[in-house]
Amino acid sequence: MRELSAIRFREKEPLFTQIYHYLKDEIRHGHVQDEEFLPSIRSCAQSLGVSKNTVEVAYQLLVSEGYARSIPKKGYQVVYQAERPSITPAASPGEAQAADIRIDFRYGDIELGRFSFQQWNKLRNRVIADHQQRYMVEEQPQGEFALRQELVKLLHETRKVAAAPEQIIVGATPQQLVSVLVQLLDREKQVIGVENPGYDGARNTFANGGYQVRGISLGADGVSMQELVDSGAAVMYVSPSQQFIHKLVMPLEKRHALSEWVQSRAYIVEDDYEWEFKYEESFLPAIQSLSPQKVVYIGRLSKALLPVCNVSYLVLPYELLARFHQRVPEYDQPVSRLDQLTLAAYLSDGYWHRHVQAMRKSYADKRKAFLQAVSRWMGERVEVEGKDTGLHAFLTVQKKGSEAEWMERAARCGVKVYGTARYWVHDTRQYATVLLGYGALSEQEIEEGIRLLASAWFG
Repeated sequence: MRELSAIRFREKEPLFTQIYHYLKDEIRHGHVQDEEFLPSIRSCAQSLGVSKNTVEVAYQLLVSEGYARSIPKKGYQVVYQAERPSITPAASPGEAQAADIRIDFRYGDIELGRFSFQQWNKLRNRVIADHQQRYMVEEQPQGEFALRQELVKLLHETRKVAAAPEQIIVGATPQQLVSVLVQLLDREKQVIGVENPGYDGARNTFANGGYQVRGISLGADGVSMQELVDSGAAVMYVSPSQQFIHKLVMPLEKRHALSEWVQSRAYIVEDDYEWEFKYEESFLPAIQSLSPQKVVYIGRLSKALLPVCNVSYLVLPYELLARFHQRVPEYDQPVSRLDQLTLAAYLSDGYWHRHVQAMRKSYADKRKAFLQAVSRWMGERVEVEGKDTGLHAFLTVQKKGSEAEWMERAARCGVKVYGTARYWVHDTRQYATVLLGYGALSEQEIEEGIRLLASAWFG
């Protein structure tokens, strides 16, 4: 790979994020090959004149993004991902425009500088010291018991989820855990209902696993119960805390209706997507709390709050837990033991709760700035969905035009926005909708980005 000394550090941005972005770009552009090892932490730190902790945090971020893996006693090795964009020698006009992007409303990007890496590394070092003798020996495929205990407490306190540690399967991402669930349900008998629009990762995983998948429309209060009954589905996949496109929060009455529906069917799969980011409305418990043995619960410790590792979890009813032990006895735990044990300490010592409160305030301020900017520059020419949850929103442009057209116009003025067609099973919308994430942007960048979009779209 290129010499790391080529990095030119900028002020007002943490050094670890600059190293992380530089290495990520090197990997994405093919300057670092699959299975090539990154420079050792020591040599990288010496080359750049920074601390080893700074380099280690940057490497951990690459691991959390799937760009590298940590191999004990060898170092950090680059991992090939097929979904990374290929870089062609001759750039198309659209690719040429991408180089001029000033404001990127990328969904999933987050504010790295607000996470206390010092606290995390202190706990991490403590875990290493406490587990030196048995760290590489006592592996638990479902996930470390200490972490599963802490997840049980967290989910009961925050979501009223009723579960025991043995019911929890730790995984890397929700989609990876859905692939486990595909092996536990009955593809010959069970039709899967999914929200339309909704999370395409789950829908595609079920379809690729051989299941019949039926899209169920969303109304003002969530999935249409009549469509669900008529579909013949035995399993329904829902995201009641934040239904992805419409950003609906399912009311308690609909949660009870689904709980009643599932009593004569197989299961509800409850994806409690970004439950941590709920700013205004009152608390609503998970559907799982209403029917613990009829609901499969999937969650994730939000990447927006925990950027150093991907940790998701699956809570299985006991019937499916028995199938898990029968059908997936070789489950290969994808999250490192060190990350799991550090996270368990992060939860038990109270750091997580304090961090969540601080980040809710920060992201709520960004959400307010986003909505004010849209109102100021676009007014009623767009419809905004996603006013009370999450780190992203959807803008439906109230005039004729495809999402590709709005994305192209945005790129011409230096702003990148994202399409939403992939989230629909059957797309019947009159106007196109684009996705804007604002978690990683400053309030000033949000304002400027919306101003530029208004100019590009409306003149």
